[in-house]
Amino acid sequence: MTAFAAAITGALPAMRAHAESLMTLTLRAYRPTGTTTTDPVTGLKVPVFDDMGLTPGKVQAASDQNKDTGTRYEMVGGVSRPIGTASWHIPISSPVPTAGPPLLGWEYVVVALGPLDDPALLNQRARVVNVPAKSKATARRLDVQEVKR
Repeated sequence: MTAFAAAITGALPAMRAHAESLMTLTLRAYRPTGTTTTDPVTGLKVPVFDDMGLTPGKVQAASDQNKDTGTRYEMVGGVSRPIGTASWHIPISSPVPTAGPPLLGWEYVVVALGPLDDPALLNQRARVVNVPAKSKATARRLDVQEVKR
């Protein structure tokens, strides 16, 4: 190991602590069970989730873009619907969520804000579509898509 690599490795715990200090949102994690139930209001089949508990987090711009959260459009029932994308960060020590489409991808909901967080984030829900991995990470970055309920 080079001296530089050793210095980074030695500093990594402090860098992770700093990254986590910026995670002022509280997120509730949900893991899909693979089953569905009928929504009593709409009559539509909806996924059933297990509550996986709380974790700190933060919302960042989409990882594949150099701008605020991206939006793309998909046709749903003959209507063009916006699909918001972003990168949500959770501690590296948090469980690694499964990424995927409905019934497979974990979902996170913003349930509490820090004093400097945008109030518009409260109750936002997002599905994990990718969990990029890297060495010497300071946070677990989740590529997500906004979920409208």
